Amino acid sequence: MLLTFATLMIAIQCGLCDKVSPKPGLKLFREDYKSVEETCLAVGFVKNNCRNDSKTNPNHQVVAFEVRLRDHQRNLAENARVVFETVDLNKGFGYDSSTGIFTTPSGGIYVLDWTTVTFPIQAAYTSLVVNDQFKSWNYCRDVNSKTYLLCNKMTVVKLKKGDKFWIGVFRRPTNLHNQYTSFSGYKL
Repeated sequence: MLLTFATLMIAIQCGLCDKVSPKPGLKLFREDYKSVEETCLAVGFVKNNCRNDSKTNPNHQVVAFEVRLRDHQRNLAENARVVFETVDLNKGFGYDSSTGIFTTPSGGIYVLDWTTVTFPIQAAYTSLVVNDQFKSWNYCRDVNSKTYLLCNKMTVVKLKKGDKFWIGVFRRPTNLHNQYTSFSGYKL
């Protein structure tokens, strides 16, 4: 009888061992994560989970661009538009290299960045222009070092489909070095 009882206890132990996760911490993590994800979705903090990327969500359009100057731009007048002729990337086809204008193919939050390089003892007064309105400014001026000066500006803007933006000049004269002056952006 004792032998039968011992055999039964060992069989029960072995049977239960098969049901226990070899990584109990991972199971707890998954349960906690699912709970947090459900809570965030319930209160509207997160509209989509991480599985809804551009490959699975047909409403999300990838938009990204990278352009730069081909030639030096000297003595640009106030309100002039900087036209970046060299297009390295134009995903979504929003940038027009003949005009320097980007037309948003879809609305959303855009991250935009531009870099200007000035000549020694000269200046660059550039701004992001959205629908003919100056929105963000970059002032780049070298007075004392007598060297080329690199200045960078990043901004985040909410845009609607069809909005137009470009890099403009808010003060003259503006002088820009060629290939090192660039403009890029992407939609979140």
